[in-house]
Amino acid sequence: MQTDVLLVAHAAGIPIQPGQYPLLVTLEEQGPMAIGALARAMQMSQPAITKNANRLARSGLVTIDRGETDRRQSTVALSPAGQQALDRSKRKVWPLVEAAVREVLQGLSGSFLDQVAMIEERMEARSLNARARAHAVASLQVAVDADVPGIVTLMNRAYRGTGTGSGWNSEADYMSGDRTSEALLREEIVARPDAVLLAWRMAEDVQGCVWLQPLADDAWYLGSLTVDPRLQNVGLGRQLLTAAEQWVRDRGGRSIRMTVVNVRDSLIAWYERRGYEPTGEIEPFPYEDARFGVPNRDDLKFVVMQKHLH
Repeated sequence: MQTDVLLVAHAAGIPIQPGQYPLLVTLEEQGPMAIGALARAMQMSQPAITKNANRLARSGLVTIDRGETDRRQSTVALSPAGQQALDRSKRKVWPLVEAAVREVLQGLSGSFLDQVAMIEERMEARSLNARARAHAVASLQVAVDADVPGIVTLMNRAYRGTGTGSGWNSEADYMSGDRTSEALLREEIVARPDAVLLAWRMAEDVQGCVWLQPLADDAWYLGSLTVDPRLQNVGLGRQLLTAAEQWVRDRGGRSIRMTVVNVRDSLIAWYERRGYEPTGEIEPFPYEDARFGVPNRDDLKFVVMQKHLH
């Protein structure tokens, strides 16, 4: 359950471990406290409190003021960043977790052991994280100019990121440089007034985006499908794609076309599992246009894929 709560917090962009909330809440309610007083208030050992406080201090969520006369006397206080993260948690994490827990506990009956067994069965059938995400109100909205900087950062991290901060579909192995920039994205929006850049919002935050553009014969082009790399393993990509398809249906679209770089086998397979099929068409890769990055190999091309909407 702690892992599930951690996933909910990460989805909201909050760097707090579940086990750190009690200390932060205690500081919020009682103000700055010495390590010893904090340990007594939380009924924990001083070494455990010291370790937790030091970890939070490294994250910038608390401050530790060591006494001038006795360095062993340390006072822990909630930092402005810690207060902000706690306030954000109250709005965007705790209500979702509470709703998910209430769902798991609903209608329990029998002995204590019977109820524990039922809770375990329900958690195995559907995790707390999945239940919490289902209670989050997600929406696909037309992006505004204020969204552009965040969307650019999101796209560059998802498509060109490396290491632990990158997504599973990163292009960094064969492309270098940024995927886009604020100037380039704004230029595309102005140049294609019939197209729309949609922002995927959850709990007020932009956690994904997609580009949709009408073509001929009730077909639409879908591009730049992007989700926060931290959420790629919790099903947000599938949700975003489904919402984009519904957006097209609501506007009379009957099919969606897209282009995928030929070397991205895992991404092509991902789209195939969701009903997209290669049309057999191949489009050339724009080697002459370095605005979207610099290719590191000379065999790139675009595979055209299509899905008919029912």
